Amino acid sequence: MSEPPSYPQIEPTTFDLIAAGTGLAECIVAAAASASGKTVLHLDTNPFYGSHYSSLSVPELTSFLNSNSTPSSPPSSTSTTTDSLDYSIVNLTTQPVYSDVEISCFYPELLEENLRKFNLDLCGPRVLFCADKLIDLMLKSGASHYVEFKSIDASFVGDGNGKLWNVPDSRAAIFKDKSLTLKEKNQLMRFFKLVQGHLVATVAAGSSGDDGNGNDEKEGKTKISDEDLEMPFIEYLSNMQLPPKIRSIILYAIAMADYDQDDRGVCQNLLKTKDGIDRLSLYQSSVGRFTNASGALIYPVYGQGELPQAFSRRSAVKGCIYVLRMPVTGVTYGKG
Repeated sequence: MSEPPSYPQIEPTTFDLIAAGTGLAECIVAAAASASGKTVLHLDTNPFYGSHYSSLSVPELTSFLNSNSTPSSPPSSTSTTTDSLDYSIVNLTTQPVYSDVEISCFYPELLEENLRKFNLDLCGPRVLFCADKLIDLMLKSGASHYVEFKSIDASFVGDGNGKLWNVPDSRAAIFKDKSLTLKEKNQLMRFFKLVQGHLVATVAAGSSGDDGNGNDEKEGKTKISDEDLEMPFIEYLSNMQLPPKIRSIILYAIAMADYDQDDRGVCQNLLKTKDGIDRLSLYQSSVGRFTNASGALIYPVYGQGELPQAFSRRSAVKGCIYVLRMPVTGVTYGKG
C-alpha cells in the first residue's frame, strides 16, 4: 500500500476563511473577505486557477480530464484524544467528476501545429453584456484592473437554410443594415421604441407611486400590460405581427434565449415577455457603455478563466494566501 502524499506546512495555521477550489464563486467570496480585512487561505487541488471555470490548452485539458476521472477510496472517520481534548477527524476524498473518459483526435498533426494558438473554456464560451452585474462587480471591487476584455464587434443569427443575418444593435445600425428590408427596419424600430417607452413608463410609475396604468402615448410612454408581460415572449412578438426573421433576432441574438422557443415540447426555458423585456433593456444599456466596445457584448481576451483569476489577484493584493496543488484531505471537529 502506497504512502499518502505529504504536503508542506502552511503558515500561519489559523485563518478567518479557508476556501477550497478557485472557481468564480469561490474567488468572489475570497476577494470580498480579503477586502473586508479577513485573513483568507485559498486552496486548489489543480495546478491552475479557475477549477471548472478555467481556460486550458489541449494538453492541460487532457491532463485535467484524466485527473478528474480517477476513482478514490471512500472517506473514513477517526476519533483522537490529545491534551485531554477530544476531537474527531473526518478524512475527505474527491469524487471523480467524469467517468469512462476517452480522448481522441481526428487530425493530430494539424492540432499539434496549432496547440499554442487557442485555449478551451471548460464552462463553455459565455459572452458578457457591458452592463452585466458581474461587470459592475468587477469595476466596484477593482478586479477589472486584472483582466482585459475584447469587444464583440458583430453577432449573427442563422436560419434553417444556413444563412447568417447580422444583428443590428443600434438605431444607426438598423438603417445601415443591408440584409433587412425597409419594412423590417421599421418594424424593428417600432418594437424598440415600444420597449423603451415601457421602460420609461415603468420607472416613472415607480417614482411617482402610480400603478403604471396611466399611459402617455403622445410621449411614447406606453406601459405593456401585465397580461402581456406574463405571456410567452414569442407569443407576444407574434401578436405584434413581427416576421420570423425579426423574432429570431430579438429572441436569440438580443434576448439570448437558450432553447427553441417555437417548440414547446423540447423548450426547457420558455421566456416570458417580462424577462425578454428585461434582457432587451440590458442589451440597450450595454451599447455604448464603454468607449472601446463597439457593441453590447464583450469577452475576456484570454478566455473565461481570466474572470476567477482577476478576483484571485485582487484577493492576493489584500493579503489572501493561495496554494495550488493542495487538496483538503480532512476536517477536524473539536468539542467546545
